[in-house]
Amino acid sequence: MGLLDGKVAIITGSGRGIGKRIAEVFVREGAKVTVNDIDKVPCEETKNELGANAIACVCDVTKEDQVKKMVDDTIAAFGKIDILVNCAGLTRDALIHKMSDKMMDLIIDINLKGTHLCSKAVLEKWLSEGGKDKYEFKKIVNFASTTGVSGNLGQANYGIAKGAIIGYTKSLARECSLERINVNVVAPGFIETRMTQEKKPGDPMGIPKAVRDVAIGAIPFSRDGQGGQPDHVADVVLFLSSKLSDWVTGQLLTIDGGAFI
Repeated sequence: MGLLDGKVAIITGSGRGIGKRIAEVFVREGAKVTVNDIDKVPCEETKNELGANAIACVCDVTKEDQVKKMVDDTIAAFGKIDILVNCAGLTRDALIHKMSDKMMDLIIDINLKGTHLCSKAVLEKWLSEGGKDKYEFKKIVNFASTTGVSGNLGQANYGIAKGAIIGYTKSLARECSLERINVNVVAPGFIETRMTQEKKPGDPMGIPKAVRDVAIGAIPFSRDGQGGQPDHVADVVLFLSSKLSDWVTGQLLTIDGGAFI
């Protein structure tokens, strides 16, 4: 039996990267999933790879009407929601004195506001059920970052958003505790994704090689010049989404290979 047999999950930002790997692991463990991305192509490609146990929902998590439709579409397809993973996120880096208001607002909206809108929409559905399945725990897993814990050069906007998500998670966990809803947050360190790849000219994603080298060099567990892998994060999210974590709520788990002990 899989750890998530019979469960239904919404995983935001799951068309690519860490979110995609989480979706793959969830389906492997028996769950049905809603694959979400703001971009249609990766969203539908991932859904097709996962097969009949997935639906695709192209949705901007900063738009409340689109988020509510994603929740409704999930219930229409699978009959319920058991798990929400708020993985959708983005970086746009600049030193503080060069950071525009647009860059600040964009990163706060996608990372923090998106987490709030998705949590709110799912929570409204759960609370409206009026005690249905009162012995079954529901799960919310939010995504912070080690930047939200320690700060980082050129990422004040990202640090604000991810630090706020930690406080948001703890507040939501307190509000939901009597409803048997687990709310936890993970803080990945340097994980190999398109956002941390070596920056190429004209590509808004990625970081300079020198910055990559410094970040990876600070990870005790790193080998062969590689950062953490999406699997390292997906396995922790699986734990927090399964019955194994029924007595865990309001907690921050850092996934960084020992970089921030």
